[in-house]
Amino acid sequence: MAHPVLDSCLALHRDGRLTEAEAGYRQCLREGLDEASFPLSVLLLQQRRYAEAVDVLAPLAEAGPDDVPVVINLSIALRHCGQPDAALRFARSAAAAAPGNVGACNAHGLAALQAGHVEEALQAFESGLRQAPGHVALALHRGKCLRRLGRTREALAVLEQVVVQAPHVVEAWRTLASLQATSGLTEAALESSTRALALAPHDGDVALEHAVALLRSGHADTAALRLRMLLDAGRTDAGTWGWLGRSYLRLRDFEAARAAFEQANAINPDDSVAAHYLAALDGVLPGDMESDYVRSLFDDFADRFEDTLVDRLAYATPRALARFLRAEGMDDAARVLDLGCGTGLMGVELARSGRHMDGVDLSPRMLEYARSKGIYRELHVAELLEFLRGTVGQWDLVVAADVFVYVADLQPIFAAVRERLASGGGFAFSVECSSTERTELLPETGRYRHSPRHVADALIAAGFEGIRREAVVLRMESGNPVSGELLLARRT
Repeated sequence: MAHPVLDSCLALHRDGRLTEAEAGYRQCLREGLDEASFPLSVLLLQQRRYAEAVDVLAPLAEAGPDDVPVVINLSIALRHCGQPDAALRFARSAAAAAPGNVGACNAHGLAALQAGHVEEALQAFESGLRQAPGHVALALHRGKCLRRLGRTREALAVLEQVVVQAPHVVEAWRTLASLQATSGLTEAALESSTRALALAPHDGDVALEHAVALLRSGHADTAALRLRMLLDAGRTDAGTWGWLGRSYLRLRDFEAARAAFEQANAINPDDSVAAHYLAALDGVLPGDMESDYVRSLFDDFADRFEDTLVDRLAYATPRALARFLRAEGMDDAARVLDLGCGTGLMGVELARSGRHMDGVDLSPRMLEYARSKGIYRELHVAELLEFLRGTVGQWDLVVAADVFVYVADLQPIFAAVRERLASGGGFAFSVECSSTERTELLPETGRYRHSPRHVADALIAAGFEGIRREAVVLRMESGNPVSGELLLARRT
């Protein structure tokens, strides 16, 4: 039966007079009209007052667990309150109660995605799309799931279709731009980011993404100008200062880059990227492993890692290191540990029937790709030195391809590797060659270059013998070959 007071509140709500509508809903509740609870929760969700929405919706869901709209909205509110497990529990309940409900499918998928259950999320979105094939939000979220699962080409195809179907949706262009960037399609990413900016010219986050797209596509001067404009307009986050620093590095304006990274560091002293580049600019080598920097670098790089290195930079270190091992008679190791295994490029070169291969890497996203190759017995998310010192495992061969460009002091790792090698085992790795006898941290790349002679001396000091070396070209960078060495040492 309609209630005239509640009807008037609903009319105010529809007209966008939210303050008056809320006051009316709350008056209805004080007078015992419980039907006002749900529209009040909708209003609170519209205003992003998620904690208040939970307070209103939780009793409704407890009283009516089969009330699908209530349970869906409670899942949404819990998800935004940072309670992914509870959000997923209610979303599953809604999807089970109404398997053909598109809203339930979407809520289920979003909750599962936030909770890290990506396959479940994908199935939920695809279930919704079977009911509503042209649903833009479901397709957009499906593309995000495919990306998280490493199915990059499928994700690109989905997002390209979404922006054709809904060219007015900013989030679709932003997601496509991000995916194109992580796939190495920098010019396409810039075009998509430009489309997003045209739709949301006053959104600071969209403007920042556009500036980053400019930088990645080679327009460092324009990127620096746009970033300065954002900062002058009042943006104060460390990330924007950090991107400005990287723009200045690309322009080889090292003093301006230092000033930008110092600003980023002052705003966020825990910013590992700013700290790393400041160390590079100041010529001060960090004494400890830069775990946070490496993890953030490769979590961001994971989706485009193989395409960028193998296809664009002619990265051949894993293949060269495998050949080097064969030439040195170290190809029969039964137990192999791949340090800094990344997406498994080194593992692919060493994989064979009967060989037990384990991997360790700081980046969970990189290990998702390594795991999909099916070549490793065990994969560990860990900092290299902590893993080596914390395990009791023994291996016949330890390899590290293109790993020590992110490590300043190699001596502790060498000592730890020796303890994990079986008698007669080998340790093989690559280094970039420094131009001097010192370890160098180049501001332009953020990578370490080592003196091969000093590396060999450090291996001897750690107790290794029979050291073999071979000069190689590791990859191409800006059209120029990057000189390196492959080294092999044995524990007798």
